[in-house]
Amino acid sequence: MKPLRPLAAATFILGAAIYLAAEAITAAAWKSPSYSYADNWISDLGSATPGVFQGRELNSPLNVVMNTGFIVQGLLFGMAAVLLSRTMSGRSRTFTAVTGVVTMIGYILVGTFHGSLQAQQNGTLALHFTGATLAIVGGNVLALVLGIHWRKTPGTRLIGLVSIVLGAFGLVSVTALFLTFDAGLPSGAIERGSVYTIVIWQLAVAVALLRTRADSGAPHVGATKASTSN
Repeated sequence: MKPLRPLAAATFILGAAIYLAAEAITAAAWKSPSYSYADNWISDLGSATPGVFQGRELNSPLNVVMNTGFIVQGLLFGMAAVLLSRTMSGRSRTFTAVTGVVTMIGYILVGTFHGSLQAQQNGTLALHFTGATLAIVGGNVLALVLGIHWRKTPGTRLIGLVSIVLGAFGLVSVTALFLTFDAGLPSGAIERGSVYTIVIWQLAVAVALLRTRADSGAPHVGATKASTSN
């Protein structure tokens, strides 16, 4: 199982890097209007049709870059989660693999079906929001649940605590987003509180996996007592 840990780490890192690069490149291409990280939703970057949607004016000339970023991030996240699951046993292995695949499907739906007025009119908007829910909830739940397991073992306690904080913050943020949708708050920033937690978690787990690889005496991130007992 030793080769699986660096491979999972590299896959997590690559997915996060591609996603962040796609977002930055696509946002920089907005000219009229300019893109606001505070007020615009992330999915606005993937809108293929200019126009006003939910009170926001959309015009994303490099929408294909963002949508590619969504899909590639999803595929790599799913692959990394499955690789990570192979270092576990029992229900923890199944949970990690299944939740990773669910999160992957969510990202792919977001990248395939866009949030726009046209999507609302042609009936595909529901698929977009379904994908967003699967990706955001799936990624943060995975972080939270694995964090609870990892926290129980001394060698993985730090990554466990980090995972719990990130997963919990992400779930609170997405709940706040739904509750304050029409409250005039910076919804783009609130949404990022539920999405960036997943990206940060990917990177944190990757570091933990690589440290385990570097120190052959360190406990495996996946193979903790808490994970093997379920």
